[in-house]
Amino acid sequence: MKRLLLKFTILSVFVAVFILALEYFSIGEGTKEKVACLTNSMDYLTEGSGTSDIIPMIESVRSEDETTVLVIGDSIARQMFNAYRDDCPYARIACVNAAINVSGQYMLASEYLDSHPDATDVWLFAHPLTLTRTYDLELGYGYAVMPFAIEGCLKYLEDETLDQMASVYGRFALNGRFASLIDDSPVNRKLFFGYIRMHNEPYEQANDYEITSLYVLKLKELCEERGVNFHFLSSPSTEYYREKIEETRADFNASPLSEAYPDYLDSVYYFPTEWSNDSTHFGGDYANKDVYDKIIEEAYNEFFIR
Repeated sequence: MKRLLLKFTILSVFVAVFILALEYFSIGEGTKEKVACLTNSMDYLTEGSGTSDIIPMIESVRSEDETTVLVIGDSIARQMFNAYRDDCPYARIACVNAAINVSGQYMLASEYLDSHPDATDVWLFAHPLTLTRTYDLELGYGYAVMPFAIEGCLKYLEDETLDQMASVYGRFALNGRFASLIDDSPVNRKLFFGYIRMHNEPYEQANDYEITSLYVLKLKELCEERGVNFHFLSSPSTEYYREKIEETRADFNASPLSEAYPDYLDSVYYFPTEWSNDSTHFGGDYANKDVYDKIIEEAYNEFFIR
């Protein structure tokens, strides 16, 4: 019996050492790729993480500077409005993508307002289908949770939202140190995403605009408390999405968002799908400032460029 116990102890120590060594080398910059290759985790060297996109943006809105205007939004807004950076030294253009969800946009705005007491305006541009995103099993954790957990931004969210995230990813996954471990290692990422995709389900909203209604209205209220003007507008959309957008109208009309912004869906500016290479963003000869100038003139009665 003692011999069996000794063998079991030795085996347990060996397994523990092996796991710790694997963890150590899967995080190391010089060995990460080799371990990923050995564990068939090469796809996860990049897949599952949005930190390289999102954390620099969090740092950007936190930085204390002379800007007084914040512009946030999805990747359509980013494509368009980044072209105006040189025209707006007073504005921090911090558009990212739809995957951070509107809760992510709210956290970016909260960070900006906390570090810019003289802010005058916050502009949020979002495609209607951006507003219907939930906490899913594809991009949700890597973009809407992981970078914000690592940077300590989840403190801005409501408890009900944290509960929604936890129901999909696990309560422990909202911890910044855990999120860093997942982000740093392709092996950890593969194991984590494999587990949640096998055992969990995306958060199912009671209304397509449930999460968005909460955080657009919270941002509106936050801006009012700080004496800041809040502007909420739609990013342009290709005709490809017109029918899909209209399918959400009943939920929009039933959401609190419709009372505050009743004209939002009717104000969507549609451009030909042929202007896009991916049915979403501007492409080819139409991805230029001349086109953006024309759309801005036709689509928006107000704009952040003075």
